[in-house]
Amino acid sequence: MSLISSYFLALFLTIVIELAVAFFFGFRKKIEIIAIIFINLFTNPILNYLLAVNDHFSFFKVNLLVILFLELLIVLAEWKLLVFSLQEKSKKLLALSVVMNFFSYIIGLLIFR
Repeated sequence: MSLISSYFLALFLTIVIELAVAFFFGFRKKIEIIAIIFINLFTNPILNYLLAVNDHFSFFKVNLLVILFLELLIVLAEWKLLVFSLQEKSKKLLALSVVMNFFSYIIGLLIFR
């Protein structure tokens, strides 16, 4: 599998997994689904691009602490984007962002490692 196709697969799986989690949380409206898709179309490529650039230039060693830090940044960014786009309660959307990203990260580890 080429590098580009693996990035698209990772993006697709992230969106599917995070939509499944959102559905479980009760987010089923069209606007909610669209927001989650577009937010992931923004955040996922940024994260993967940063990791790819780092792989090429070796700015820092990628370890669990770095990954957790980057995932925390993604959780916070997605949370704020969800609050902005859905205009809903902040705590519920923070929980959604944490759980969506937890599951997409864990399932991604299982698939891509």
